[in-house]
Amino acid sequence: MSEQATTGDAPHVRRLLPLPPLPLAERSPSTRARPSRLNPVKGACDACRKQKAKVCSGKRPTCRRCVQQRIQCHYTTEPGETESQAAKRRYTNLQERAAAYEEILELLKNLADREAQNILQRIRSGTDITTILNHVKAGNILLQMNVLPETRFRYEFPYRSEMPEYYVRDNQYLNSLIYEATSLYSKDRYSKSTRHNTPSLVADLDSHEYQSLYLKPFHAAQVVDPRLSDVKISLWTTVCKDDVLMRDLLGVFLRCEYHFTAAIQKDYFLEDMAAQREDFCSSLLVNMVLAYSCVCYPHFSNRAEYWNPNTLLYRFVAEAKRIWELQANEARITTIQAGILFNVFYNLCGLDEIGQVYRIHAVALAHKLRLFDRTIEGQSDRMCKGRAFTAWTLYNWETLVGFSFMLSPLLKKPPDWPLPAPSEDSQWYGEIWVKYPLNHSLSPSYFGQVFRARCQFRVIMNEFCQLAYSKGSKVTLDKANELHSRLRSWYVDLPGPLLPKTIVLPGHLQLHIYYYHLILTIYEPLLDMETIQESSSQQIVADARKNLQTLIRLYYLRHGFDAMDLFIVIPLMLAAKGLCSQRQNHFLAQALYQVIRGRMRPQEVALLKDAVNLDEDEPNEKRVMLQAVRSHWPVSVVKKMDDLDSHLLTNLVENYAHLNMEEKPVAAQDS
Repeated sequence: MSEQATTGDAPHVRRLLPLPPLPLAERSPSTRARPSRLNPVKGACDACRKQKAKVCSGKRPTCRRCVQQRIQCHYTTEPGETESQAAKRRYTNLQERAAAYEEILELLKNLADREAQNILQRIRSGTDITTILNHVKAGNILLQMNVLPETRFRYEFPYRSEMPEYYVRDNQYLNSLIYEATSLYSKDRYSKSTRHNTPSLVADLDSHEYQSLYLKPFHAAQVVDPRLSDVKISLWTTVCKDDVLMRDLLGVFLRCEYHFTAAIQKDYFLEDMAAQREDFCSSLLVNMVLAYSCVCYPHFSNRAEYWNPNTLLYRFVAEAKRIWELQANEARITTIQAGILFNVFYNLCGLDEIGQVYRIHAVALAHKLRLFDRTIEGQSDRMCKGRAFTAWTLYNWETLVGFSFMLSPLLKKPPDWPLPAPSEDSQWYGEIWVKYPLNHSLSPSYFGQVFRARCQFRVIMNEFCQLAYSKGSKVTLDKANELHSRLRSWYVDLPGPLLPKTIVLPGHLQLHIYYYHLILTIYEPLLDMETIQESSSQQIVADARKNLQTLIRLYYLRHGFDAMDLFIVIPLMLAAKGLCSQRQNHFLAQALYQVIRGRMRPQEVALLKDAVNLDEDEPNEKRVMLQAVRSHWPVSVVKKMDDLDSHLLTNLVENYAHLNMEEKPVAAQDS
C-alpha cells in the first residue's frame, strides 16, 4: 500500500524526441544557410588586420569595429581592391617613382648649368619630382611643336613648284646634297626628266646632327657659345638693362649677318665684353652691334622702321652716334669696326650717301693705326691676330662696296697678314656653333673656311673693280679671260664644306652666288665682242646665269627669305616674294619691293597676290618715306657706265613715287 502511494505521488514524464527536419519548401530563409564565420570584406582596415579581427565591416572612412573601439581607422587598399592587388599597385608606383628620380638625375647631369640649378632649386623647395619632370617634358614638347613644321617641310616656289627644265640639264648643283634634301618632303612629283636615279645621299650621312644641316632651315638653329651665356651686356650700354634680351639679340646676329659682314672677331669681342677689357670691345661697338642685331631679330615687328624713336633700333643707333661724335678721331680697332657697321646699317636703310662717310673714315683710321703694317713690334699674339682679322674684314667690305656701287675701292692692295688654314689655327677665325631642334649635339657653320675663301675671292674682285671702275681704265677680253681663269682656280680649290656637292648654309650659298654674279659683271659688257676661245663669252654668261638662278632657288627651298639676309639677286616673282618678306627686316627691301611692284604688269601682280598677302592699298606714309631714299646703288648689272644713272635706286624710287598706280606699269624684267 505504501508502495502504491509512493508511485502515485510521482508525475508522469513524456520522453523527449528530436524534431524531425522540415521539408525544404517550408524552411524560412534564416534557417536555409548558416552565416559564414569568414570575413566577406575584400580589404580590411589596418587596425583590424593588425588584431586579426574577422569582424571588420570594410565601411569607409571608418569601419564598425573602429567606431566601437574608438580607434583611428586607415585603409591601405583602394575601394574594391584586395590586399594582393594593393601590393602590386604599390610596387608599380615604387618602380615609377624610382624611374622618375633616375630621369631627374640624368637631367641634372646633362642640362646647362642654369637650367640644372633651376631644377635643383625647385626640388629643395619641396616640389614633387613627378611635377618637375612633367614640367620639363611639357616645355620640350612645346619647343618641338614650335619648330617642327619648319624642320620637316621645305619651302615651296610661289609660282611654279618644280625646278625649270632649262636648269636641270648638265647642272652640278642638282647633284648636291641640298637639292636631294629639299626634295625629300616635296608634295609634287617631278617629271621624268627632272628625276635623278641616284642613291640617297642624305640618308648616308654620318649622323643625325649632320643631316640637320640639309634637312632643316638655318634660322631654326640657335647659336651656342659659353662666352655669350653669362656676359653682362648692360655694363656697356645705357639704352637697355635686359641682359637676357640683348644676349638673344647677339645670338640672332651671330647666326644671321655675322657670316656676311664679320666686322668683329666674335671670340675676342665676347671675351673682352665679359672681362670688361677694351682691346676689342667698346660701348660704341656694342651699341652698334646691338642696333644691327635689332634688324635681324624676328620678334621685333617694327624692326625696319629706323626712323621710329620708340624702337630699340633707333635708340641703339642714337647712342652709337652720340659716342661716335666723341670718339671718332681715336684710332682704335673698335672704332674702325663700328664704322663698318654704320656703313652697313645705312646701306640697309637706303641711305648709303650718309653711310659712306663712316666707311671712308674707317679706312682713314686704319691707315692712322697702321692696321696693314705687320712690322709693328711689342704687341701680344692676341692683338696681332685681332689686327690681322680686322684688316681683312675692312678690305673685304671695302671691296664689296666698290663692286656693289661700281666704285674703285679705297684699298688697292690686300693685307700682308697671312690667312692661316682653319685646320691649323681655328682660333684665328672663331667658329660659330649652332644647335638644331631635336638634336643633342652642336653643328659647325665652317666659318673659318668661309672667311678664308671669301678673302681670297675678294682679292680677285678688288682687282676687277680697279680695272672696271677707275677713270680711264676698262676690262678687255684678254683681261676678262685672265680673271675668269683665276676665278676658276679659286672655285676648284674650295675646301670640302664649300664644294658644290656639300654647300648648304646661307653663307656657303652666298659665296657661290657672288662667284657667278662677278662672272656676269665681267662678261656681260663684252657680249658683243668676238672671241676665238673654245668657251665663248656667250656660253660663259649662259652657264653663269643658269647656275646663279639654280643657287637662288636652292637657297629659297631650304632657308626661305623670311630670315634676315642682305644679299638679294632674285628673278622677278621670287624677288617680289622675297622682298615682301625682307621688307619686315630692313627699309632697303621695302624700297626695292615698291619699285618692282610698280613695274609689274597686272597679270604679274595677280600672281603675286596668290603667293603673298598683298595689301590692296599702300599707306600714304610709305610713299613719303620712299622719297627719302638716298642711295647710289645700281639695282641691276650695268653694261655701260653711261647707263648708270637710270639704274640707281634713288632715281628708280623717285620715278616710282611719281607713278600713277592706276596706270598700266611698264613691263617688268628680271633683276
